Amino acid sequence: MARGRHEHGSPGGLHGRCPALSPRSPDQDRHRLRRRTAGDDPGSAALKPMPRLLPAGSEVLPILTRLAGFAGVFFALLVVFAALIGDGTASLAVEGTAIFVVALAATVIVLRLDGRRGLEVIGLPWSGFARQLGWGLVLGVAFVVPAVAIAMGVGGLRYGPDAGTWIEYGGTGLWAALVLLVAATGEEILVRGYPLRVLADRWGRGAALVLTSLVFAALHGANPHVGALALTNILLAGFLLGLICLKTGSLWLASGVHMGWNLATGFLADLPVSGLKIVDAPLIEVTRTGSPLVTGGEFGVEAGLAATVAMIIAILVVVRTGFLTPAQAI
Repeated sequence: MARGRHEHGSPGGLHGRCPALSPRSPDQDRHRLRRRTAGDDPGSAALKPMPRLLPAGSEVLPILTRLAGFAGVFFALLVVFAALIGDGTASLAVEGTAIFVVALAATVIVLRLDGRRGLEVIGLPWSGFARQLGWGLVLGVAFVVPAVAIAMGVGGLRYGPDAGTWIEYGGTGLWAALVLLVAATGEEILVRGYPLRVLADRWGRGAALVLTSLVFAALHGANPHVGALALTNILLAGFLLGLICLKTGSLWLASGVHMGWNLATGFLADLPVSGLKIVDAPLIEVTRTGSPLVTGGEFGVEAGLAATVAMIIAILVVVRTGFLTPAQAI
């Protein structure tokens, strides 16, 4: 789920199975959280649902005006950032850093205009952030496993040895992890930070999930080798990440999942990530021998039916179980 370079059941069913999508008032949410966390260990770093970003019933600025303002600030800052770094430096690391810095700056500005100062309102508190990122990384890697396993099981992917040393492997992995962490967190702030919160407060969580997922897919629409199935899977990934944000209140956790998926795909599995070759992992060599309909072809596993199955499994795990609740200490 990496953005490309410039050149290049029913709603009722979800409401019934996932408390995060059920229509509740803010007072009910707070009362429910107090009941569930009353017995928590005081020393645990429990995830808490984010407070409302917009005052209940507030019509000071229509929601579209707020979102347009956020987009305007983001693109204005992006133009300034691009002018500062100049041409010829559009590497994935630079682009990911640009998205992160500009999205964060735009968020801080619009939050101040809304009378907010802390980033915890969009799910980025400093307390416990490393633990949440770490668990998200583990989950992201775990979500990739079914996709790669299915592709290997049908003979679509074959792995063998390649040149390199363990030192090179470790260094490449650390570099990939750093680049992908910055890029993933930037995309999460951009799509599921301020926009998700505003949409959820005004139009409800279901609408927020659908709209931000569509935007997330559209952001990948210009990636190399993209197709209809790839965009469908990225839309499902956006739904999964948004669901995680709304259920846990943690954008750190969603960023970790996003990074973990990309790291497992691009480094551990040595496959393209959303049409982009992130790194060439030493020691292992992959050969794509099966149908692109299953393996995703040049776009990577995200463009195959194997990823569709993996995404659906991940969404069902989050929706139909008590997994990742606000009261869960991690």
